[in-house]
Amino acid sequence: MSLPPELRVLCFQLSNTPTSDLPRLTPTLLRYVSRCQAALSVPAGNISKGENPASSVQVQVHKLKTQLSTLLNGKSPEGRFTAVVLIKAVVEAGGWEILRGSESWVRGLLSVLGKPDSAATKELCIIALTKIYCMTHPYQTLVREITTPTLPAFVTACLGLLVSKSKVQDISMSTVDMVFRSFATLLPRHTTVFRPFVSQIRSAAKPYIASTLCDRLFIPSSLSKIARRLIVLLHQTVAKNAGGEDWAKAVLNLMKEIHVTADLIFRAVVEDWESAVGYIGEPIDVNVGLSGGARTLDDLPQWIGINAGVERMIGLLQLLNEYLSTETSLPVSIPLGVILDVITRTLSIAIPSPSQSSTGRESVRLHPAIDRDERDELWSGMPQIYVAALEVVGTMAKRLQDAFMPMAQGLLDQLAWVFPYGKHDSDFRRHTYCLIRMLLPHTGRSLGKASSSKLAIIIRSCCNDLIPVHTRSVKSGADVEAAKKSNGSAPNTNQNADLFLQNATGVLPEVIMSETDLNFAAKDLLPLFLSQFPQQYLDISLRSLIDRTAILSHNKAAMLAGILNPFVGKNGKSLTSILPHLTRDFPCDDTTEILLRPRLPLLPPLAGAHLFSEEGSALEDEDEEMELDSFQQESVQAHHGNGFDARQLPQDDASAQDTIPNYPRLGMLMDSDMMISASIGDLRTKTSNFEERKNEAQPGVQLIHSPVPFSTARSTEERKNEARPDVQLTHSPVPFSTARSTEGTLTEEKMDDASDSDDESVHLTMQLDTDSESED
Repeated sequence: MSLPPELRVLCFQLSNTPTSDLPRLTPTLLRYVSRCQAALSVPAGNISKGENPASSVQVQVHKLKTQLSTLLNGKSPEGRFTAVVLIKAVVEAGGWEILRGSESWVRGLLSVLGKPDSAATKELCIIALTKIYCMTHPYQTLVREITTPTLPAFVTACLGLLVSKSKVQDISMSTVDMVFRSFATLLPRHTTVFRPFVSQIRSAAKPYIASTLCDRLFIPSSLSKIARRLIVLLHQTVAKNAGGEDWAKAVLNLMKEIHVTADLIFRAVVEDWESAVGYIGEPIDVNVGLSGGARTLDDLPQWIGINAGVERMIGLLQLLNEYLSTETSLPVSIPLGVILDVITRTLSIAIPSPSQSSTGRESVRLHPAIDRDERDELWSGMPQIYVAALEVVGTMAKRLQDAFMPMAQGLLDQLAWVFPYGKHDSDFRRHTYCLIRMLLPHTGRSLGKASSSKLAIIIRSCCNDLIPVHTRSVKSGADVEAAKKSNGSAPNTNQNADLFLQNATGVLPEVIMSETDLNFAAKDLLPLFLSQFPQQYLDISLRSLIDRTAILSHNKAAMLAGILNPFVGKNGKSLTSILPHLTRDFPCDDTTEILLRPRLPLLPPLAGAHLFSEEGSALEDEDEEMELDSFQQESVQAHHGNGFDARQLPQDDASAQDTIPNYPRLGMLMDSDMMISASIGDLRTKTSNFEERKNEAQPGVQLIHSPVPFSTARSTEERKNEARPDVQLTHSPVPFSTARSTEGTLTEEKMDDASDSDDESVHLTMQLDTDSESED
């Protein structure tokens, strides 16, 4: 292949640019590397015919590798920084061809971790090594040659970065985060390599799992999350396929730790909760300061004070959530009873509302030995504890899917009970909406009247979060003047001069639409209150509020659910459909089109007349008439014999019940808007129910019975000049004729005159001999 110019420029820049200026050119060099992917992945020794070996692609690639190795092993920190960045990009672009010769680079990168380079260089070095180890994992040969010999040294070097400092505060949080992410990525792929380092990894990650204010260290939430994930993944390193048992044992120990922490931070409350799994807490001494943790070497660091205890409780619940959300290498047994016991206890603590008395004894029993400050700090931290518990429930619902149904009803009732105590927190409301959105499909249709009424407060809160209407709480200038005139003096209120400039008719409320996570959660939940909720248990005011919210928030899914699930009140009357609002907001939507103009069912062939084009030729019309006459004549002769004369049919036999045979050609002519008249006497056919089917399919069509002869005589000129009304078959004692009603009915005398005309149409007069039947 041809040598790309970017590869030549890349080698030129690396060899002619001063090392101190290379970091400045790194973004440009990375673009050059990305354009050389085809050249870097060319197999070695693949030289095209006629190509100069001195300028071949392999020569330039080898030159690039040599320059990167020189920079990586050099003494300049700037050169090592540039080499680390470019090595990762070259490995990603070249693939297997670069990987198989990257052992020297791996050892050079490991040496960089032990040098006094900047934290950014070491973090990039960890990223580059992690990428190389992940790319070599599918190739067993490369794993034996590169990964297995060097990965233990990499783990040791990374752990050295975490404990090399004299104090934990001196360690860069970004470096710790990068090390934990690298371990979490490589551990599932190389469990046997990480097995000897489990205890060191657990000790290094322990301070970041559930940190508190007592640690005197700010730990980002992303670092805490990856530390918890790493702790959960350590069970995969257990030998002899015992990882499932180790996972279950760790979860049970965590449940016990959560209960112990709850015993301490909930000591200000006399709990009504009773454990369903037999847990009995230890007595708590209320005369000593509140503290916990660090009872054994395996415990988390010590915490002191109610605020630190609340943070520890939240961290432990988040660790439980991580155990449920992280994948496992083997099947595990989830202790649902123990987990639900913890969730129930957490959601059973009620927060006194501000409207109640200062002691809050109306909603919860308090311990008299605990001071008010500790209680207030507990109340302020309870919404976050609620949120952590709801996250655990949501993760369980996602993991168990349909198996979560037996627990859905109880948790929904518990959630409806605790919602009034935490609804002032927006994060709590958001998690509540997300959880109800997962629970309603399981239990929504089976809810009773009592359970449905408990959810009314959640429905109203959801609507308020979608459409918060803020009205002005102060009176306008006109209202102040009116009150002054009526009372003789100004009311006792502060007056704002700007209010007098406003319209006396009042100010419209300000509708503020927010685009936050809370708004999105409420928007997704609102349609379920219409489609997955028993509508008979909603009162008309609540249903009207839902419909109004759906219209004002332009929620297409909610409006569609409201249309498909109409509300019928106790008096049997239904609310007005909101279809016009859906049409106005989404006029071009396919769903709106289907609701407005649904597809009509196909009509049967004889139910309606098919209009032929008026531009049809006269010759085709005449041929159709001749074919009909011939067909009908042959049918009559076949029934009565060749010597049958149709004119022998009696003209005054009005008692005969005549029917029209369902001949194919006859049906075709009826579909083409041609009216046919016939009188066939007592001719018996098997299509006696034709009249009934005809009247049922098309109510406006009436069948004409006539005992006079059957005639199809009609000129082409008349058919063209006449309008095409709908087919009408009318019961009448007058003759059945194809002629229009305005032309009159043809009699036998007129039939003779028509036979002498110049019209080439065939005129047939049929009379059936029914004397034998009359005599009987």
